[in-house]
Amino acid sequence: MIQTRSLPRRLQAWRGRRLLALGLALVAVALLALIVHDVIAPPGSSGGGTRTTVIRRGTVSAAVSGTGTVVPVQQQNVAFRASGQLTEVDVKVGDQVHTGQVLARIDQTTYQTALQQAQASLAQAEANLSTAQNSNAVTQAQHQLAAAQQAYNDAVNQVALQNQQDANAVTNAQNQFNSDNCAGQPQPAGSKCYQDQQALNQAQNKQASDQLSGQHQINQARASVVSAQDAVNSAANSRPNTIAAAQASVDTAQAGLQTAQNNLNSTTLTSPIDGVISALNGQVGESVSASGGATAQAPGSTAPQPAGSGSSSSSSSTAGAAGTTGGSASSGSAFAVINNSSSMQVVAPLAEADAAKVKPDQTVSLSFDALPGVTLPGHVLAVAPGSSTIQNVTNYYVTLTLDTANPSLRSGMTANAAVVVSQATNVLAVPNSAISRSGGTNYVTLLQKDGKTQVRVAVETGVVGDTSTEVTAGVAEGDRVVLPSTRLPAGGGTTTGRGAGGGVRLGG
Repeated sequence: MIQTRSLPRRLQAWRGRRLLALGLALVAVALLALIVHDVIAPPGSSGGGTRTTVIRRGTVSAAVSGTGTVVPVQQQNVAFRASGQLTEVDVKVGDQVHTGQVLARIDQTTYQTALQQAQASLAQAEANLSTAQNSNAVTQAQHQLAAAQQAYNDAVNQVALQNQQDANAVTNAQNQFNSDNCAGQPQPAGSKCYQDQQALNQAQNKQASDQLSGQHQINQARASVVSAQDAVNSAANSRPNTIAAAQASVDTAQAGLQTAQNNLNSTTLTSPIDGVISALNGQVGESVSASGGATAQAPGSTAPQPAGSGSSSSSSSTAGAAGTTGGSASSGSAFAVINNSSSMQVVAPLAEADAAKVKPDQTVSLSFDALPGVTLPGHVLAVAPGSSTIQNVTNYYVTLTLDTANPSLRSGMTANAAVVVSQATNVLAVPNSAISRSGGTNYVTLLQKDGKTQVRVAVETGVVGDTSTEVTAGVAEGDRVVLPSTRLPAGGGTTTGRGAGGGVRLGG
């Protein structure tokens, strides 16, 4: 009985639900019809499939797009400046490091020995300099000159005395010869006159001999004086040069010591910046050589320029992958690569036609393949002055700064950039497809209030955007502009819609 009574109620409920569903479906169809009618044949149109749109105020913007790479704001390749065997490696890839932190060390034995030798060389050079500065060579030469002068004076006096004595002896012998009246007399051997003559001859001979000997002594003494004077002059003149040479030896030894100290210091590798170790080449026991690895920098930044080949797109297409290697410049022969990833930038190659439109401080919208739904604002930091050939296409690297940080960003991620190169706000905007051009003049076709009459009018345009164009004269807000008709291929027609600068052309 209960089931029999409840059956009509269930039937009524089922019928009610069917009527409700049917009503909702009818409403949906009606709304769809209204929408289609407004797009295909809006109120006031002439019918027949005419497509129109109302001119309103809005923002017109044009952008160029490209695909780039997320890079850290700074990257440095760090390498040993000395060769040797690794004895210590204190970091691992992914470690956070700070300025001055020790990263690794190589064997110091050879460099310690070189430093000790340099220290000994400096000590010897300094001793030689001290000797040169404190030398009494000039004083000694002056003393020798005084002694030579004194010897000369003594020689002159001694010769003069001897000459006087010899002269007296000759005089005495002559007087004796004269007193014995021997002049003109025979002088037989053994006679008094003979003896007087012999004494006179001896005195005269001795006088002549002593004069010659004395003059020789004087000449020798004079030569000694000249030699001593030359020694004084030489010592006085050479002293500054001797000191300068000794000082130069000290300077050379000090430079050698500094080089040896630098080489020893180079056996310890420290971090020049705060950052994260992104690459490490070598482990304890392996040999490393003095090397380097310069980082190619992005335009206007200390960020690394992505390495490898890549591509970029024009404003009407989507860019391909940048094709970078790790999102940063190669580490080359560097022992370690350190990234300062406290903030990120994007470096993107743009085709030359697009790059010519890009300027610093232009706004940019950035999205990331690895972060769906994340779009960050940014601006252009700099455009490379020189081109790069990427996949046989001329491109220019552009550095883009993020205005908003995102902790999920990682170096090497692919970034899609849209740079706004021109924009006008609160202006009358007309779809690009509605504008036609003839004889250097732009035209649009307006649908009159009767919904049937179409009038082609000349317009003046401003900023040409990606989808719409700013119209500065010729139309008014609220005017209804005719869009190119679109016919399906099945109906035997073709699509007459065009891009910027295209559109329908009507007579009149």
